Amino acid sequence: MKFYLVRHGETEWNKLGRFQGQYDTLLNDRGVSQAKLTARSALDWNITAIYSSPLSRTMHVADEFANLLDLPVHPREGLMELALGELEGVRGEEMRAGWPEVYETWNGHPELTEMPGGESLKTLEERSWQVILDLEKAHAPDDNMAIISHNFTIRAICGKLLGIPLCNFHRLHLALSSVSIFESVPRGRRLLSYNSTSHLEQELPAPSN
Repeated sequence: MKFYLVRHGETEWNKLGRFQGQYDTLLNDRGVSQAKLTARSALDWNITAIYSSPLSRTMHVADEFANLLDLPVHPREGLMELALGELEGVRGEEMRAGWPEVYETWNGHPELTEMPGGESLKTLEERSWQVILDLEKAHAPDDNMAIISHNFTIRAICGKLLGIPLCNFHRLHLALSSVSIFESVPRGRRLLSYNSTSHLEQELPAPSN
């Protein structure tokens, strides 16, 4: 059983450096192009099921997969991004000025941070990992699943898989529209690749304004 963890493509908030958790932003033109290229690469993955965060930016990617693979999309709330509460739409410098204690804790001790009005990384890790456990039980050993999700969510899943404590959360980087793969077999789980963007090599340039 293989899990293909796909991060969504670019949104305007990504482009502007704004934090986006569960605020329902849309893919911009470049993000749509990235989604199409990623879906095209999935033709070689032998996917048997598609799961997605229910937010629009991930569902757009999932729908691109569904159209090419002729499979339904199964939304899972556990795959949503970290809820940022008051920090939705905020830039880094605005966080530092307006929430200095949260900023310092997030940068120094992410495992202790609870976003004001939002979630902690521990909560994110627990709910997203539960999705993985549920899917392992629900699927056959030779199934391959596409999981369309978000930056922090995929990093939390991969960190849990590798046994990386949340205090080291910032040591993992995940690019937009990247693909990470792990397998789950009777002897355990193994990360096969992380943060691959080779499928974007023919990405169209972002349109000029």
